[in-house]
Amino acid sequence: MDKASLTSRVLSAFEYAYPLWVMALTRHRALSCLRGDGCLATNTVQHVDQLSDQTSQWITAPNNDTLYSNAWLDLSRGPVRIRVDAMPPGRYWSVALMDEFTNHIAVLGQRLHGTGPVDVILVGPGHADAGLGAGGQGPLHLMAPGHDVWLFGRWLVEGPDDLEASRAMQRGLHVQAMADAQREPRPAPIAPSMPMRPANFLDVVNGALARNPPPALDHALLAQWHALGFRPGIQGAWSQLDDVTQQAWTDHWDLAFERVRAFGQQGRRRVQGWVASAKDIGNFGSNHALRASVAMGGLGALEPVEAMYFVKYQDEALQPLDGQRRYTLHVPASGIPTDSFWSFTMYEATLDGQRRLVANPLNRYAIGNRTAGLVKHGDASIDLVLQHEAPREAQALANWLPTPAGPFQIALRAYGPHAALREGLALMPTVVERLGRV
Repeated sequence: MDKASLTSRVLSAFEYAYPLWVMALTRHRALSCLRGDGCLATNTVQHVDQLSDQTSQWITAPNNDTLYSNAWLDLSRGPVRIRVDAMPPGRYWSVALMDEFTNHIAVLGQRLHGTGPVDVILVGPGHADAGLGAGGQGPLHLMAPGHDVWLFGRWLVEGPDDLEASRAMQRGLHVQAMADAQREPRPAPIAPSMPMRPANFLDVVNGALARNPPPALDHALLAQWHALGFRPGIQGAWSQLDDVTQQAWTDHWDLAFERVRAFGQQGRRRVQGWVASAKDIGNFGSNHALRASVAMGGLGALEPVEAMYFVKYQDEALQPLDGQRRYTLHVPASGIPTDSFWSFTMYEATLDGQRRLVANPLNRYAIGNRTAGLVKHGDASIDLVLQHEAPREAQALANWLPTPAGPFQIALRAYGPHAALREGLALMPTVVERLGRV
């Protein structure tokens, strides 16, 4: 194989497998005992009962609108039952079930199930004959493509005094393993190490592929990448590679990572100055570049029919957003067309391509249609104030979303988006630099 061809294959293989490594890292952090608050077992729900803030490091680009619940499901011994009690009317909730390739198996929630209740049995490979039956009046049966599934729940918080109501919604989620105690589990997922290195990367990926058979359309690619160390179930594949292949991984490791990070801005739809959710987000098919960039910058992002995500990196003059400047974010009178809610969240980008919330004197990380005291114009349009220091005027302070001192990104989330918003036809907000101090 010539050098150019080898380089191309290394970059493509990294792009394909990076989400598997990120899922493994996220699971490892959740299930390890390193956090000081005990170990979380598989098939057990963990509730995050406070809204995310600058200390929230367990996931990239957290929202500040919902409480989270998550569970790492292991289907290798048998099915898992997921039940959601009846939810309060009119409140957003969703429980996403994602496979190891970050595709959505299903999204339970308000959009499809109203207030519920919902009862699901999730079945992994090799357990279709588990004798559980299907149809009738019993639970809904869903087939998972692999043995590892991430359950990720979101429960709307209406405001600072609403936490207990949202926590009650969390308590309505129940996960029960229906494992056959006589059945041996498949080998546990391989723990990733930090910083990322090719040898551990290949071990983690090969372990994930053994537990989670790849889609049929990927088989030909994986056969090509066998020479690069992609060998499902094989540990120590790095040591079996020849010197030329090892050197190719080493030489292009940083470039592979940069390509994934760059795609977050360059490879998405552009909608009136915003970088918008691609149509195949959440079920990526063969769009490996999109899947990798979402794993880096927004792991767990919902499908567009459930939620639309828009990110802005530049103002209307195409200048990078920076906390050294002051801006007005104008929401048009037509608003953000959704069936549920919308919000703008302020983020600071990290060197590894992730997005984090930033400490500020108001402890305000997002602002939206549920923000108390938000000042609107007579035509219902809204001018939000984006700047680092506090505005002097009371009206501006009510509409202030604090920025970091340096570069920042702003994300618009719209839950239950109308078709016009999904298709890029709705009038979008603008961000304009403002001269002088408010």
